[in-house]
Amino acid sequence: MSVSLSTLSATVDGILSADNDELSVLRRQDLIKAALERYSHDAPDEIVTDVTGDAGKYYPIATSLTSFVEGFSRIISIEYPAATVASDEAPTYLEPEDWDDNYWAVSVRYLWLPSHAPAATEKMRIRFTAPYTISAGAVDIPTAHFYSISTLAAGLCAQAIADKYSRTSDSTLSIDSVDHLSRAQQWASRSRELIGMYKESMGLGGGEGGSSVQGTGEFVDWDTAPSWPSVRRWLYHGKGSR
Repeated sequence: MSVSLSTLSATVDGILSADNDELSVLRRQDLIKAALERYSHDAPDEIVTDVTGDAGKYYPIATSLTSFVEGFSRIISIEYPAATVASDEAPTYLEPEDWDDNYWAVSVRYLWLPSHAPAATEKMRIRFTAPYTISAGAVDIPTAHFYSISTLAAGLCAQAIADKYSRTSDSTLSIDSVDHLSRAQQWASRSRELIGMYKESMGLGGGEGGSSVQGTGEFVDWDTAPSWPSVRRWLYHGKGSR
C-alpha cells in the first residue's frame, strides 16, 4: 500500500483533534518519519532479491543487495539454487552454517559462502529485512498497519505537544503557568494512551495499564548461528569459542 506523507499527516491530525498551531507541519512530518523508523524496528519490511553468481564465494552486500541498510538489515534466508517457479521446482534453502552475512574486508561487508560458489548460470534468492522509508513524498506500508502507524505518530506528536507546554519561563505560580502544566499533563496522558494502543495493535504488549515487556518464545536448532532465524545469543558461549 503506497501512502503519501500528506495522507498520513491528515490521519494523524484527525486522531489528535489538535489545533493546527499546536505543532508546525514540518514538526509533525518529522514525527511521522520517527514513527515509521520505530515501526520498522517492530515489524521490518522483508525484501527478496535474486543475485546472479560469479563462480566466487564472496559477494559485496552493498552492491548485491541495494536495499540493504547497514546497521539495520539482516539476511533471513538464502535459497540456492533459486527455484524456477514456472517449472514448479521445489525451493532449496542453505543451512545457516553455509553463509555468513557479516564478513568484513577493510570497509566492505561481504556475504561469504564457505561451501558454495554459484556459477554465472545460477541465482541465489535472498530474503532480508529493510526499514520503511519515505521516497518522493510516499511510503509503501502494509495496509493492515496503516492506522497502527498513524496512532504511533499521533502519540509521538502528543508527547511533543506535552513537552511544549511543560516548558515555561514563568517562575511564579500564575494562572498561565498552571494552565500550561495542566495542558502538558493532558497531552502526556494522551501520548501514553496512543502509544499503548499502537503496541497493543502490534501485539507488543504495553496497552493502557499494561507492561511493555513482550513475552515470547521460539524453537531453535542449538547448532545454528545466533543471527538465524532471529537475533539471539548462544546459551553458554560465543560463536568463536565453540
